[in-house]
Amino acid sequence: GLSLGLINLQKGKATVSGLEDLKIEERLHRYISGVGADKFQNTPPPFPNGNQTEGDRNARIHESDMLNRDITAPGSILALGLMYIKSENVSVASILKLPDTHFLLDYIRPDLLALRVLAKSLILWNVEPTAEWIDSQVPSVVQNSIEFMRKAAAKAVSLGMGMDVEMDGNGDESKNDVADFDPQAVRQANAFIIAGACFSIGIRYAGSANRDAAAAIFQRVMWFLELRDNKDVTRQVQRPDLTTLTTCLCTSAISLALVMAGTGDLDSFRLFRALRWSCDDNVSYGTHMIYGAAIGLLFLGGGKRTLGSSPEDVAMLIAAFFPHYPILSSDNQYHLQALRHMYVLAAHDRILESVDVDSREKVCIPIELSLPDTPECIQSSTPFLVANNSNFVELRTKSDRYYPIVLKTTDWNSRGIMSNIFVKRKPGHLSYLQDPNALRSLSIQAGSTNSESFLKSIKMMSDDSVLASFTKYFCKADKKGSYPDLLPEANSDFLRYCNLVANECMQEEKSEMLPLYLTLFRLMNSRRQQTVSNVWDLRILRTYMRRKGGLLPSDKLLASVNLVSEELITLVCEHVDDMLESAADMDEYKADESELMLPAEKVWCEVPLQC
Repeated sequence: GLSLGLINLQKGKATVSGLEDLKIEERLHRYISGVGADKFQNTPPPFPNGNQTEGDRNARIHESDMLNRDITAPGSILALGLMYIKSENVSVASILKLPDTHFLLDYIRPDLLALRVLAKSLILWNVEPTAEWIDSQVPSVVQNSIEFMRKAAAKAVSLGMGMDVEMDGNGDESKNDVADFDPQAVRQANAFIIAGACFSIGIRYAGSANRDAAAAIFQRVMWFLELRDNKDVTRQVQRPDLTTLTTCLCTSAISLALVMAGTGDLDSFRLFRALRWSCDDNVSYGTHMIYGAAIGLLFLGGGKRTLGSSPEDVAMLIAAFFPHYPILSSDNQYHLQALRHMYVLAAHDRILESVDVDSREKVCIPIELSLPDTPECIQSSTPFLVANNSNFVELRTKSDRYYPIVLKTTDWNSRGIMSNIFVKRKPGHLSYLQDPNALRSLSIQAGSTNSESFLKSIKMMSDDSVLASFTKYFCKADKKGSYPDLLPEANSDFLRYCNLVANECMQEEKSEMLPLYLTLFRLMNSRRQQTVSNVWDLRILRTYMRRKGGLLPSDKLLASVNLVSEELITLVCEHVDDMLESAADMDEYKADESELMLPAEKVWCEVPLQC
């Protein structure tokens, strides 16, 4: 059945040519329900010579003129579901309709009901991640019978009659049409249908980390646990045999793991660990296997991988987690154990990681993901596992340590492997791994009086050779402790000025402006009079500052570039104005320094020079 379904995956009768004459759907219908044998009277025989002898017929499948549906039905149900997966074909799905009477219920093996629910969900693909949808899969005849047994048990407890009322049904409820049935068959059918609905949700929302789906399945897992461990009479009347209950509990647990695959969800992990803890003679190899697989799926690929939801992925997951578990490790009677490894074909890398472009190391940064048609955003951080069916439209980095990045994410659902986000760290900051609380950033240490630690921070946070040389020779005084070219009162401020300049040039990545900053400091503190060259440089800076202030709002990017501090330019301009005014009042200005100061003053005041 799996082979036929995989070969004709998503290739129903309406889409495939050349298969209509084989009447595959009718044959599968016969193998599922045992009806429709007369339709094959005129169909070509499946043997080359056209003859079929008794020796060619499998005695385990063909019992005289009848079919052993216990063998043919499981594979046929899966084949039909895989052939018409996501087709929403109502007529084909009607073949898998659950029985609505006790008479029909007695003719179907209970575990096949779970497969019917699964295959029907694959065809219609209308699975909803709610507890109400799970309850809606249970036929009314089963619901009414369960309710009848529950009320009968409650009445028996109130009358002190034990469990006898439930079996003979001699109360007022015996007049109802649900009183004459096999209680154990109803319990098994109810348990398997609910387990099949949980498995359908797990397959439909595999790898999606859908919280609603996980909550619905989690609720049913706890319900199965309560049936197993609770000794209350009203619960006992709903409890099937231990083998059925264990199988349904395992199926629900693996369904929860399918939904939360790769997320490492702690609540699910605690549940699986508690389920796996039991170890006695009643726990088979298959039970341990499925709980171990559930924990493995929860941490799939170390949290870097998750499960896909394409038709091919769904087929692999069904083959790997077919809800019939072995008793021994060598048990291959109902399902080949080698197929349990096929889940790896449905695993995909869906981890979103950020990489520093300078160090090529993976870093952790805060991100914000936008949802469509809503102002709500999801706050998270890299590495981030992108679940299946994610509908994010935009990703933005939200960190003051890295330059901002905005990415469109509408194509994430069609990607097989997620690409990395390449980010660039701003100067003056360390990564979140090196400095989680931002206590070692250069902005924190810039005001420190400890020059040695500040210099170490500069060298650690920058690879710029010019900036490194500047911090080595200008951010600490020489052995004499003074700079002879500066005014005496300026010596004490020069170190602090160089530290502030180094900090600013690192944070804004403008080490090429260091010579200009030194020139501006000399203009304010030099003993010598200003030269024409220096005044021309300052005049150009003054013009730059004025033009920058008059930029239009459309030139936002240009306005954000800050080559030189505007406050510093203003201070230097005021200093030059004061110096020229004071020099004009000096008596020796007209005699000794006229040749030096007069051209500088004319340049500063924008007076044309005579040739």
